[in-house]
Amino acid sequence: MKRLSPAYRFVLASFLWSFGGNLVYFFLNFHLEALGFSRQAIGYAQALLLLMGVVLALPLAYLIPRVGFRFSLYLGVLFALLGGLLLGLGVLAFPGLALYGAAGAFLQGAAAPLLAHLVPPRERVALFSLQAALTTASGFFSTLLAGALSEAVGARWVLLFALPFFLLGTPLLRGLPEVRGSPPRLQGRFGLWLRLLLPQVVIGFGAGLVIPFLNLYLKEKFGLTYGTTGTIFALSSLATGAAMLLQPRLAAWLGKLGAIVFVQALSLPFLALLAWAPWLPVVTLALLVRGALMNAAGPVYTALVMDHLPEEERPGFFLVESALWSFLFAAGSAFSGKVQEALGLAAFHYLFAVTLLLYALGIALWPWAFGRLRALYR
Repeated sequence: MKRLSPAYRFVLASFLWSFGGNLVYFFLNFHLEALGFSRQAIGYAQALLLLMGVVLALPLAYLIPRVGFRFSLYLGVLFALLGGLLLGLGVLAFPGLALYGAAGAFLQGAAAPLLAHLVPPRERVALFSLQAALTTASGFFSTLLAGALSEAVGARWVLLFALPFFLLGTPLLRGLPEVRGSPPRLQGRFGLWLRLLLPQVVIGFGAGLVIPFLNLYLKEKFGLTYGTTGTIFALSSLATGAAMLLQPRLAAWLGKLGAIVFVQALSLPFLALLAWAPWLPVVTLALLVRGALMNAAGPVYTALVMDHLPEEERPGFFLVESALWSFLFAAGSAFSGKVQEALGLAAFHYLFAVTLLLYALGIALWPWAFGRLRALYR
């Protein structure tokens, strides 16, 4: 482990945390269903998980630079363990969700700024892409594990198996530099931040309508078992990870902004197939390709934002970005749960249509967001 540079140790820790996090993310709906939650209650649970990021965004924007990025990651892991334990045991499920959401806020605010500090700007796209590819590909193994565990121990207990992976990544933080900074300077930055945030949050609301429920959608539409559903989502994670590894070359060819627009626009026809194709092989292929293309832009967006923000603003920006995304994603999830409660499986016809429109609008906003950004920044 000593031979790994600090940046690569952090990437490995991220992989282990994501293994546990992906297991929770994929199986949370099934776990809550096994606990007896209604579909509407599952929507509210998803909303609470995300709204914690909204509540904590501004406090953590000031706290994380003061206590340090590395220490904030330790706190995030601690909250993930406590929240995951309560949630996994099925006692105090909503407080457990709140703690787990707080963990995500700490990790969101500290992880990307710490990694950016560990590497020079010219290496950021490559390293952010590697980190995103590995953390996403970890979903391949964690969702396969979730499917197998559900058959062995029942859907009620799967989430507890995520906890060891949160612990395994923590020792890798030892020896990393502790980075502290001043609170973010927000005065006069509204125009810049708005441009950086708007496309993301528009897409976030559209995603909230369907993405948290894709596992339930496929299971109900095609009568799949937990294991089969897990295998499909595992393959989706693997495809997304592979696409992320190609992003540095695409960014070098098209530029960072061009790479984002290209891959996300290319995903839209596959979203339509996922929504309305009646054949499982076509839907499975659409799920794999859509997820790979839409999410592959994430590390390039992160690197692009880093180019335009000073170090002291980065934790605050990513917390605000996560908070706005989470708020609209949560609103979409809660609304979607109500529509599904009323219409059943047929609700997805309408939900997918709105998601497709919002994705198209968000993608169309990228050139506006970054086209004149350098002039605005100066």
